[in-house]
Amino acid sequence: MADDRELLERIQALTDAMAEGPALPRSEMEPIVTDGYARALELDAECLRIERRIDELTHDTGVVGHDMAGGELPALLRRLQEAARQSTELRELLAPLRKIVSRAAA
Repeated sequence: MADDRELLERIQALTDAMAEGPALPRSEMEPIVTDGYARALELDAECLRIERRIDELTHDTGVVGHDMAGGELPALLRRLQEAARQSTELRELLAPLRKIVSRAAA
C-alpha cells in the first residue's frame, strides 16, 4: 500500500509538472509511466487470482456440497472490487502521460 501511495504521488507530481509548462524530458517521464503500468498489470493479475479462487469456492459449494469458508467469499469479492478499481484509476491517470511519452518517442 505504501508503495502504491508513493507511485500515485510520483504520477500526480508528473501530471502537475506537465500542467505547469512544457513537457519534461522523456527520460524523466518514461520510468514513472512504466512503473505505473507494471503496477496496473500486477493488479490485473491479482484480479485473475481472486476470480479463480471465487470459481473454486463456488464450484466446491455447488458440485461437492462443501460449505463456503465463513466470510471468505465476501472478502474475496471486496478485494476483487478494490483491485479492479485501483487498476482502472491507475490506467486513467497514466493514459495522458503515456500519450506524451509515445509522441516523444516518435
